[in-house]
Amino acid sequence: MALTTPNTHQDETLRDRKKFFLENKLVGLDFNPNLVRATKMNMVMNNDGSGGLFQANSLDNPTRWTEDLRHRDLIGSVDVILTNPPFGSKIPIDEPAILEQFDLGHQWDYDEEQDVWVKTTKTTSRPPEILFIERCIQLLKPGTGRAALVLPDGILGSPGLGFVRQWILTYATVLASVDLHADTFQPGTSVQTSVLVLQRKSEQQVRDEIAAGRIKDYDIFMAICDHIGHDKRGNAVFMRDEQGYEIVRETEDAVTTAADGDDGEQKHLAKERVVDDNTQAIAEEFRAWLKTL
Repeated sequence: MALTTPNTHQDETLRDRKKFFLENKLVGLDFNPNLVRATKMNMVMNNDGSGGLFQANSLDNPTRWTEDLRHRDLIGSVDVILTNPPFGSKIPIDEPAILEQFDLGHQWDYDEEQDVWVKTTKTTSRPPEILFIERCIQLLKPGTGRAALVLPDGILGSPGLGFVRQWILTYATVLASVDLHADTFQPGTSVQTSVLVLQRKSEQQVRDEIAAGRIKDYDIFMAICDHIGHDKRGNAVFMRDEQGYEIVRETEDAVTTAADGDDGEQKHLAKERVVDDNTQAIAEEFRAWLKTL
């Protein structure tokens, strides 16, 4: 006779909930089929589900996605998006069938008298990161869905891209803007980037602000990530004290031991150098800031 303890039942329930979440609530999309296959293999090798991984052009019309992906009904239903979209003027999107789906895929003219950007009916070639912003907002749940996007700094400051910022402020609340170190993606690329955290506005909020002719003021979390743990060659960088010596700290790990056939755990102390990286500290500050809203 097998006996089930309360802890065993709790563990099984938690495991079933995790399995259901991973199989039904977590979705990954990538255009490169080789990357999708490699990711699926990695998931399988780690005893995890791979059914939520799809090869697809995220910017394509959702009606052209595969049947399994369409069945997920993602538009307007996603709680959280994490993405580092491809960006750059060397890979422009110029297919009319894709551009016409997006406000930002159209030509915008600046009205100096009214100090606003006005969308026209003509589509125009766009770098992919601009369209990805709008697609992410389309995917999010109105009023609650949030997205964290890695974007080139030109989106945030270039005068010619004012229409993008206007569109973002119209349809989303900017929760955070984190300026990343220039070496963040080195040695791969030196493009200066930031992380923009957005929350989709509800349809009612958008209508009210458009009718009022102004966007309601709100606070934004802002930070500068000036230590990312590595240099431009990708080598780790460690914290140093005032004398220039590397800072070392003790860490405590649980080590499994086997004695007389019984498994047990012992505490093991180790010393390690401290990586000079403040990204986690910024994340913790942002989490604390969100609780004040």
